[in-house]
Amino acid sequence: AEDSSLPRSAATAAALRLGRELLATSKTGLQPLVMSKTMKQVEVDFYQTLLRQRELQRKQEGSKCHACVLKHQHYTEVRQRVALAADIEDLDHELGSQSLGLLPQLQAKEQVLKDLECLDDQGTISMKGQAATEVLSGDEVTIAEVVFHNVLDGCSPQEVASAISAFVFPDKVEHGEDLEELPESLARVRESVLAQHHKVENLMLRRGVEVDPEEWSRACNVGLMGVAYRWACGENLADIMPDTDLQEGAIVRAIVRAEELLHKLQEVAKMLGNSTQEDLFGKAADVLHRDIAFVPSLYIKT
Repeated sequence: AEDSSLPRSAATAAALRLGRELLATSKTGLQPLVMSKTMKQVEVDFYQTLLRQRELQRKQEGSKCHACVLKHQHYTEVRQRVALAADIEDLDHELGSQSLGLLPQLQAKEQVLKDLECLDDQGTISMKGQAATEVLSGDEVTIAEVVFHNVLDGCSPQEVASAISAFVFPDKVEHGEDLEELPESLARVRESVLAQHHKVENLMLRRGVEVDPEEWSRACNVGLMGVAYRWACGENLADIMPDTDLQEGAIVRAIVRAEELLHKLQEVAKMLGNSTQEDLFGKAADVLHRDIAFVPSLYIKT
């Protein structure tokens, strides 16, 4: 509302009229300007604004988008695209900052892989490193060390299946002071596997890689080796359960994962051209693949 008690100049009155006209154009669009005598009463700043309006009007009329029936939809899409581009730029900046913070750890891990000959001096992946990437299950670095140091050579398929179960059983097991009693040959395999696992851990610590001891110990958990060995030798789960504190579901899941990992190792051996290991891993997978662990469903129709 206007207060008639306040004095106003002709320029102020003209500016108010111009403001009302501009407000109207925000609803109906820009209209052709009519230069009348009232323009003489408008101050220079307002006149510059009018000239700018005329320039924008000409550009609008000369644009192909001006007559497009979908221009409002297109304007919305452009605003969304600009907003998304701004979000992407912000995320790139944040990720860049986080990557810089993780760079020392990445460099330390790279050096560990070079020490283990998974990478060469130029950072190119070696045959051992390629074998580790083919596994991608459990502690793949220790698995590669076990395979390339021939830890499993001379083992029976049952012993191989038992040893590989250590890399697919992440559940925590209380061993007490001593590990479970195993047959002498299998106990030697367990000792060799743990030695390779500790070697990798010590190398990581020496290079400054941050290692969670509990999480690392679960990456190679020998607590299932006895159960897996008995299963691979043909014993029923009902006969095994009274001698272990492990849950049935955990045992079945681990056996299925061990069989899958053995098939991956079979492909690795084939890639390396080692037919002996390829055959050994295949037989180890076969002795695990049986009975309730591999039925498609517990609800079997009779």
